[in-house]
Amino acid sequence: MDLVHFISIYGVWLVAAFIALETVGFPFPAEAALMAAAIFAARTHELDIGWLIAVGILAAILGNAAGFWIGRRFGSRLLLRYGSRVGLTPQRIRIGEWLFERYGGRFVFVARFLPFLRNMAAILAGANDMPAHRFHLASGTAAVAWVLVYGLGTYHLGAAFADLAAPAAIVLGAVAALILFGVPALIVRYEKRLLAKIDAEGPAAFSREGPSQT
Repeated sequence: MDLVHFISIYGVWLVAAFIALETVGFPFPAEAALMAAAIFAARTHELDIGWLIAVGILAAILGNAAGFWIGRRFGSRLLLRYGSRVGLTPQRIRIGEWLFERYGGRFVFVARFLPFLRNMAAILAGANDMPAHRFHLASGTAAVAWVLVYGLGTYHLGAAFADLAAPAAIVLGAVAALILFGVPALIVRYEKRLLAKIDAEGPAAFSREGPSQT
Protein backbone atom coordinates (compact mmCIF):
# COMPACT_ATOMS: atom_id res chain seq x y z
CA MET A 1 0.00 0.00 0.00
CA ASP A 2 1.54 3.35 -1.03
CA LEU A 3 1.63 6.38 1.27
CA VAL A 4 -1.11 8.31 -0.50
CA HIS A 5 -3.49 5.37 -0.32
CA PHE A 6 -2.61 4.79 3.33
CA ILE A 7 -3.34 8.42 4.27
CA SER A 8 -6.54 8.42 2.24
CA ILE A 9 -7.81 5.45 4.28
CA TYR A 10 -6.38 6.04 7.74
CA GLY A 11 -5.47 9.72 7.75
CA VAL A 12 -8.85 10.89 9.03
CA TRP A 13 -8.71 8.48 11.96
CA LEU A 14 -5.16 9.48 12.85
CA VAL A 15 -6.21 13.12 12.92
CA ALA A 16 -9.26 12.21 15.01
CA ALA A 17 -7.07 10.33 17.49
CA PHE A 18 -4.70 13.29 17.77
CA ILE A 19 -7.61 15.68 18.38
CA ALA A 20 -9.27 13.51 21.01
CA LEU A 21 -6.06 12.68 22.88
CA GLU A 22 -4.84 16.28 22.88
CA THR A 23 -8.09 17.37 24.50
CA VAL A 24 -7.55 15.07 27.49
CA GLY A 25 -4.04 16.35 28.11
CA PHE A 26 -1.68 14.45 25.81
CA PRO A 27 0.83 16.61 23.89
CA PHE A 28 -0.27 15.68 20.38
CA PRO A 29 -0.06 18.26 17.54
CA ALA A 30 -3.76 18.04 16.69
CA GLU A 31 -3.95 21.44 15.04
CA ALA A 32 -0.99 20.71 12.78
CA ALA A 33 -2.36 17.27 11.93
CA LEU A 34 -5.75 18.72 10.98
CA MET A 35 -4.14 21.34 8.75
CA ALA A 36 -1.83 18.81 7.11
CA ALA A 37 -4.75 16.51 6.36
CA ALA A 38 -6.73 19.41 4.89
CA ILE A 39 -3.83 20.35 2.60
CA PHE A 40 -3.53 16.71 1.55
CA ALA A 41 -7.26 16.62 0.78
CA ALA A 42 -7.05 19.78 -1.32
CA ARG A 43 -4.01 18.71 -3.32
CA THR A 44 -4.73 15.05 -3.95
CA HIS A 45 -8.50 14.68 -3.59
CA GLU A 46 -7.72 11.29 -2.07
CA LEU A 47 -9.27 12.35 1.23
CA ASP A 48 -12.78 13.72 1.55
CA ILE A 49 -12.75 17.10 3.31
CA GLY A 50 -16.36 16.74 4.47
CA TRP A 51 -15.54 13.45 6.17
CA LEU A 52 -12.42 14.97 7.73
CA ILE A 53 -14.44 17.88 9.15
CA ALA A 54 -17.22 15.65 10.49
CA VAL A 55 -14.86 13.17 12.15
CA GLY A 56 -12.69 15.99 13.50
CA ILE A 57 -15.69 17.66 15.14
CA LEU A 58 -16.84 14.37 16.64
CA ALA A 59 -13.36 13.64 17.98
CA ALA A 60 -13.11 17.09 19.58
CA ILE A 61 -16.52 16.72 21.22
CA LEU A 62 -15.79 13.22 22.52
CA GLY A 63 -12.34 14.26 23.74
CA ASN A 64 -13.88 17.16 25.63
CA ALA A 65 -16.49 14.89 27.18
CA ALA A 66 -13.81 12.42 28.28
CA GLY A 67 -11.65 15.17 29.75
CA PHE A 68 -14.62 16.63 31.61
CA TRP A 69 -15.49 13.20 33.04
CA ILE A 70 -11.89 12.66 34.18
CA GLY A 71 -11.85 16.05 35.87
CA ARG A 72 -15.22 15.50 37.52
CA ARG A 73 -14.39 11.94 38.61
CA PHE A 74 -10.84 12.41 39.87
CA GLY A 75 -9.87 16.09 39.69
CA SER A 76 -12.00 17.49 42.49
CA ARG A 77 -10.91 14.71 44.84
CA LEU A 78 -7.26 15.35 44.08
CA LEU A 79 -7.70 19.09 44.54
CA LEU A 80 -9.19 18.63 47.98
CA ARG A 81 -6.59 16.08 49.05
CA TYR A 82 -3.41 17.55 47.61
CA GLY A 83 -4.29 21.08 46.56
CA SER A 84 -2.92 22.65 49.74
CA ARG A 85 0.56 21.39 48.83
CA VAL A 86 0.61 23.73 45.82
CA GLY A 87 -1.20 26.64 47.43
CA LEU A 88 -4.75 25.59 46.52
CA THR A 89 -6.50 26.19 49.80
CA PRO A 90 -10.20 25.30 50.18
CA GLN A 91 -10.99 28.99 49.78
CA ARG A 92 -9.12 29.22 46.47
CA ILE A 93 -10.71 26.01 45.24
CA ARG A 94 -14.05 27.59 46.07
CA ILE A 95 -13.12 30.67 44.04
CA GLY A 96 -12.20 28.42 41.12
CA GLU A 97 -15.61 26.77 41.25
CA TRP A 98 -17.30 30.17 41.32
CA LEU A 99 -15.29 31.37 38.33
CA PHE A 100 -16.23 28.29 36.33
CA GLU A 101 -19.85 28.71 37.38
CA ARG A 102 -19.92 32.28 36.06
CA TYR A 103 -17.33 32.34 33.26
CA GLY A 104 -16.64 28.69 32.47
CA GLY A 105 -18.50 28.69 29.16
CA ARG A 106 -16.43 31.56 27.77
CA PHE A 107 -13.23 30.01 29.09
CA VAL A 108 -13.92 26.61 27.55
CA PHE A 109 -14.79 28.15 24.19
CA VAL A 110 -11.72 30.41 24.04
CA ALA A 111 -9.40 27.68 25.35
CA ARG A 112 -10.16 25.51 22.31
CA PHE A 113 -8.19 28.01 20.22
CA LEU A 114 -5.30 28.45 22.66
CA PRO A 115 -2.26 26.14 22.90
CA PHE A 116 -1.74 24.47 26.30
CA LEU A 117 -5.16 25.54 27.56
CA ARG A 118 -6.79 23.34 24.92
CA ASN A 119 -5.11 20.35 26.60
CA MET A 120 -6.45 21.08 30.07
CA ALA A 121 -9.68 23.09 29.74
CA ALA A 122 -12.04 20.10 29.88
CA ILE A 123 -10.28 18.55 32.88
CA LEU A 124 -10.22 21.90 34.70
CA ALA A 125 -13.91 22.40 34.01
CA GLY A 126 -14.74 18.98 35.43
CA ALA A 127 -12.49 19.39 38.45
CA ASN A 128 -14.10 22.73 39.26
CA ASP A 129 -17.63 21.33 39.01
CA MET A 130 -18.68 23.42 36.05
CA PRO A 131 -22.35 22.66 35.24
CA ALA A 132 -22.33 19.86 32.69
CA HIS A 133 -24.90 21.38 30.33
CA ARG A 134 -22.93 24.62 30.10
CA PHE A 135 -19.70 22.76 29.49
CA HIS A 136 -21.07 20.59 26.71
CA LEU A 137 -22.73 23.55 24.99
CA ALA A 138 -19.53 25.61 25.09
CA SER A 139 -17.20 22.75 24.18
CA GLY A 140 -19.46 21.56 21.36
CA THR A 141 -19.75 24.97 19.70
CA ALA A 142 -16.02 25.53 20.17
CA ALA A 143 -15.23 22.15 18.58
CA VAL A 144 -17.32 22.97 15.53
CA ALA A 145 -15.80 26.43 15.15
CA TRP A 146 -12.20 25.24 15.65
CA VAL A 147 -12.40 22.37 13.16
CA LEU A 148 -14.16 24.53 10.56
CA VAL A 149 -11.64 27.39 10.90
CA TYR A 150 -8.52 25.24 10.68
CA GLY A 151 -9.90 22.50 8.45
CA LEU A 152 -11.79 24.52 5.84
CA GLY A 153 -9.42 27.48 6.14
CA THR A 154 -6.46 25.29 5.23
CA TYR A 155 -8.41 23.38 2.59
CA HIS A 156 -9.41 26.52 0.69
CA LEU A 157 -6.36 28.72 1.34
CA GLY A 158 -3.66 26.06 1.55
CA ALA A 159 -0.13 27.20 2.33
CA ALA A 160 -1.28 30.81 2.72
CA PHE A 161 -3.42 29.81 5.70
CA ALA A 162 -0.61 27.69 7.13
CA ASP A 163 1.81 30.62 6.84
CA LEU A 164 -0.68 32.81 8.69
CA ALA A 165 -1.35 30.18 11.34
CA ALA A 166 2.31 29.87 12.37
CA PRO A 167 2.78 33.41 13.76
CA ALA A 168 -0.80 33.34 15.06
CA ALA A 169 0.09 30.26 17.10
CA ILE A 170 2.92 32.19 18.78
CA VAL A 171 0.58 35.01 19.72
CA LEU A 172 -2.07 32.59 20.96
CA GLY A 173 0.56 30.75 22.98
CA ALA A 174 1.56 34.01 24.66
CA VAL A 175 -2.10 34.70 25.46
CA ALA A 176 -2.45 31.21 26.94
CA ALA A 177 0.66 31.71 29.09
CA LEU A 178 -0.71 35.05 30.30
CA ILE A 179 -3.95 33.37 31.34
CA LEU A 180 -2.17 30.43 32.98
CA PHE A 181 0.01 32.66 35.15
CA GLY A 182 -2.09 35.80 35.36
CA VAL A 183 -5.39 34.38 36.58
CA PRO A 184 -3.90 32.52 39.60
CA ALA A 185 -1.94 35.64 40.53
CA LEU A 186 -5.11 37.73 40.42
CA ILE A 187 -6.98 35.17 42.52
CA VAL A 188 -4.29 35.31 45.20
CA ARG A 189 -4.21 39.10 45.14
CA TYR A 190 -7.97 39.58 45.37
CA GLU A 191 -8.81 36.44 47.31
CA LYS A 192 -10.60 38.16 50.20
CA ARG A 193 -12.59 40.41 47.88
CA LEU A 194 -13.66 37.47 45.72
CA LEU A 195 -14.70 35.41 48.74
CA ALA A 196 -16.76 38.32 50.03
CA LYS A 197 -18.46 38.58 46.64
CA ILE A 198 -19.20 34.86 46.61
CA ASP A 199 -20.67 35.04 50.12
CA ALA A 200 -22.84 37.97 49.08
CA GLU A 201 -24.21 36.00 46.14
CA GLY A 202 -24.93 32.90 48.20
CA PRO A 203 -22.01 30.74 49.34
CA ALA A 204 -24.01 27.51 49.43
CA ALA A 205 -24.34 27.58 45.65
CA PHE A 206 -20.56 27.24 45.26
CA SER A 207 -19.73 24.86 48.10
CA ARG A 208 -18.73 21.26 47.44
CA GLU A 209 -20.77 20.29 50.47
CA GLY A 210 -23.90 21.64 48.76
CA PRO A 211 -26.58 23.86 50.26
CA SER A 212 -26.56 24.00 54.01
CA GLN A 213 -29.45 22.40 55.81
CA THR A 214 -31.71 24.70 57.79
